[in-house]
Amino acid sequence: DRGTLAAYVGEFVLHREIQSPNLKALDSWRNRKYSLAQFCKQITQPLAKLKRTEIMHWWDTLSPHQQKARHAEFRRFFNWLMGRELLPTMKYNPFTLSDDRPRLYQSATPKRTSIRFDITGFWKIYHAAGALGYEGLQIAMGISLTTFMRETDILTLKISDDLEDDLLRKVIGKSLAQVGEAKAERLQWNIKDYDLLRQLVSKAKVLSLKNYRCPYVISHTPKQKRIGKTKDHICQVTPRRLIEMMGEARDLAGYGGISNPPSFHTVRSLANKLALKAEKSREEIQKNNAHKSIETQLIYQEGHDLPFEDAPIQFTAEQIGGDFR
Repeated sequence: DRGTLAAYVGEFVLHREIQSPNLKALDSWRNRKYSLAQFCKQITQPLAKLKRTEIMHWWDTLSPHQQKARHAEFRRFFNWLMGRELLPTMKYNPFTLSDDRPRLYQSATPKRTSIRFDITGFWKIYHAAGALGYEGLQIAMGISLTTFMRETDILTLKISDDLEDDLLRKVIGKSLAQVGEAKAERLQWNIKDYDLLRQLVSKAKVLSLKNYRCPYVISHTPKQKRIGKTKDHICQVTPRRLIEMMGEARDLAGYGGISNPPSFHTVRSLANKLALKAEKSREEIQKNNAHKSIETQLIYQEGHDLPFEDAPIQFTAEQIGGDFR
């Protein structure tokens, strides 16, 4: 009697956290654990009789976003189960990526209806943020446009930890969650040679002093000065607060009332568009977006000081239609 999937999901989660201790601190890992638990509640067939068709029927009930978010971790789960010979009726992992096996393909994503930034819209919202006193949002928008970083990486940037001499360095969070410390994308920007980014970093340091010496690059003094569970400094900007400030600036800039207004994440899309317009190669754009892992030999350097690679794309003031002075 091998039981059901629910009998083993806890053991698998423990196995993953032992193998990758950094998972425990990630919001994405909490989401993945929850998804696994929910899946195991829905698939109640005994493991000795579990077949791929039941997994396929469940898969087809998910949205494209849900399918994308679950596929990698569920593939690991079934690899673990099959390695322990707990699925005798399955000849291969149902979440396989192999082309010579029947795969669980992701459903087509509906056509995007939200509005994307153009450079004019970017500057409208940027200046609206300034009018509202949201200088931290301005700096975050500028860093996202010039470095292609996601908001989660920008909000975790620390002046003492990620700024060293003339370098801005960052281990990309999404890459870290997917492939671990050794193989995660590690990008650096030479501030000395990058005028736009130097302007933003200088503003961030001055703002930090105003905001009670906040250690974060993005800071803002709130009306209610309290720390709470989601931050460790009263002036730290949380993802939720960034969304709220972005919404206010967006409305002031004239985007109010639109059903799908441009989000903060859309700044990255604008950066990609500007990079293509500036005739940057797709390989350079891919590197700046941290969509490709560093070389395999870095696996063998785990536990040591791992190297950072130069981020190849640097915009000029002319290319983005303004500067941050």
